Amino acid sequence: MTVNIKVIILEIILLLIVGVAEHLLLKISHKVKKNKHLWWEWTIILWILIIFNLGFYWPAYPIAVWMILALILIGIQIVHNHEFIYRRYWPVFWRYSAYYALIIYIGSLVFSSWLPLV
Repeated sequence: MTVNIKVIILEIILLLIVGVAEHLLLKISHKVKKNKHLWWEWTIILWILIIFNLGFYWPAYPIAVWMILALILIGIQIVHNHEFIYRRYWPVFWRYSAYYALIIYIGSLVFSSWLPLV
């Protein structure tokens, strides 16, 4: 399963459209929050594109690592704060999940042609 240049260009255009739509949505809603992105939205969109690029078999490994990283984040917050509060956990979780998904997405563009078909 190879990803050609047309697909990469379409995916980048899709990400740009989502970015513009997110910017307009946040501007219309007049939220005065510190965070300027909908991290959960970016994470979900990137994982959908990763699955599109790699198929259904290969994304299972990065998703497993993602789950382990989520558990490590819970452990760090318990050790640091001596308690676990979802209100503190979710913003950090989604932000780091989006960064991780972006790294995996770029890797899926580069390495998808090198992975064996399963």
